[in-house]
Amino acid sequence: MKIVSIDIEACGLDPKICSILEFGAVLDDLCNPLPLKDLPIYHCYFISPLYQGEPFALSMHPSIFKRIAEREPGYNYCSPSHFGNGFKKFLIENGFKAEHDRVTINVAGKNFGAYDLQILNEQTDIAKHVKIRHKILDPGILFVEPDDESLPGLGECKKRAGLPEKVSHTAVEDALDVVELIRFKLSSKFLRR
Repeated sequence: MKIVSIDIEACGLDPKICSILEFGAVLDDLCNPLPLKDLPIYHCYFISPLYQGEPFALSMHPSIFKRIAEREPGYNYCSPSHFGNGFKKFLIENGFKAEHDRVTINVAGKNFGAYDLQILNEQTDIAKHVKIRHKILDPGILFVEPDDESLPGLGECKKRAGLPEKVSHTAVEDALDVVELIRFKLSSKFLRR
């Protein structure tokens, strides 16, 4: 199965008022996995004349704001309303097919269905260009333990996989972490057979 691991960084948790800052997507083919460093990556920062958010989230991203303000060379910058077509072109360049002018993808991501998807649909044009299947692969379910009160966060999932539990809170690094966690669980599942 081909998956697209997606993560975003935003200025808070309310998709209606908290600005989106960064988008990262990592393509993986679970049947033919490449080394993590060789996986196709789509990354962009969202430009806006004004950013709105919550203090805790705003304080987490000073380097992103500095990069956006200075338009640091070597990065992709786009407006949220013109994001979807560029992402669709990237997917097509990497073997996905467009039907009725949209590409359909399987998404993996930590909290993607409950958070990232809502803010992407609220603030970008992604739905016009990319159809996201309604079944989302959240690695939390792969690392849940019977005594957990809720699904573990990304850091706890990494800890349970024996990886360093630090979470970078950058879109591409977090999307790569999700790929690594899914691969870890799948390899241990198939090794037990």
